[in-house]
Amino acid sequence: MSETPGTAATAVTGPDRPAPAVGGDPQNGVRERLLWADCAKGLSIIAVCYMHVISGVPGAKDSGWQWFSTVMDPVRMPMFFLISGLFAHRVISRTLGDLWYRRLWFLLVPYLVFTPVQAAIRISMTGDVTWASMLRAIALGDPGIWFLYALMVFNIAACLLRRVPPLVAVGMSVVPALAAAAAGLTQYNEITHLTAYLPAFFLGLHFREVYFRLSEAASDWRVVSAAVVAYVGWERVMADLTHRVDPDGWTSREAALMSVASLVRIFSAVPAGILLATWIARIPVVSTALAAVGRNTLPVYVSHHAALFLVNAVILRRLFESDPERWAFLTGMDTQIVIGLVTCAVAGMLFYRLGRVPVLKWVLYPPALPRRRRTGQGGGLSAG
Repeated sequence: MSETPGTAATAVTGPDRPAPAVGGDPQNGVRERLLWADCAKGLSIIAVCYMHVISGVPGAKDSGWQWFSTVMDPVRMPMFFLISGLFAHRVISRTLGDLWYRRLWFLLVPYLVFTPVQAAIRISMTGDVTWASMLRAIALGDPGIWFLYALMVFNIAACLLRRVPPLVAVGMSVVPALAAAAAGLTQYNEITHLTAYLPAFFLGLHFREVYFRLSEAASDWRVVSAAVVAYVGWERVMADLTHRVDPDGWTSREAALMSVASLVRIFSAVPAGILLATWIARIPVVSTALAAVGRNTLPVYVSHHAALFLVNAVILRRLFESDPERWAFLTGMDTQIVIGLVTCAVAGMLFYRLGRVPVLKWVLYPPALPRRRRTGQGGGLSAG
């Protein structure tokens, strides 16, 4: 989800698309970043934080604050995984052993560091604080830092299917979602987190040039019109489906239907998200700020949930309980939302700084594992 110079942490997002060199020789691998892709990641992580803030404030979902979250709902996670797939294309040229050293290791360390914290928070909220529930959360990625968990699974799947034709591989990526729906397993988040977004990752991985061309055509009114119609049209279908199902709770069959319908959003909504990110990338100041967030999504991702819990459930609650009259303004919906958004921003900046502190930064960006490779001289081995 983010990169840090001088380490192999680029495994989180993958190498950038070959492009004109910036201040160096293109043959040496110095490549221009895709600004729109960074903006897309920044837009996605902001939408994720926003959704978590809104979800934790009573009444916010029924207010005008919900508008942005509703608009971004079909885009934020599918686009995140599709962008991850765009820059993971070297996975299909690697063995599982090489994948471990170059990618999985850098996902596994922050996952193991931060998942117990996140899991403890969520599990404590349900009252199910046991060693079994904690181990289950870590082993299955829910609750926890499930994005990193999913990326590890997706990279392994991509490596295993690297010799399968692209179209067939994408088709196979949809099968788990259909199987989960048919088996009535869509109520399990640890399953749907994987099945819902695997196709987005595979589309970005195998059809990256299609999305690059889409971004390049962002000024074509025909492309824009088609993207808007696709987005609005399918969201209307989703709204109609939602109103038809039981308002008091979905049955397993209804949940299966909605999960399959949600898969279509990868095709209907993500193109509009990419076009939006491309337009934002053309706005000088805004693009610089959003791209900076997009290049450093990992610190924001691993910190904001715990920070929101600390501020809302501990600090603000104790302040209010200590003097309800003095701190009554903290109970206002608008105030809570603003505090939540500021909390996410501050937590992200603090962990961004943590990612640049020697040794401590390893919780986010671990050092590369030592590898032994052949020297080519007499078959000897050397550390590398």
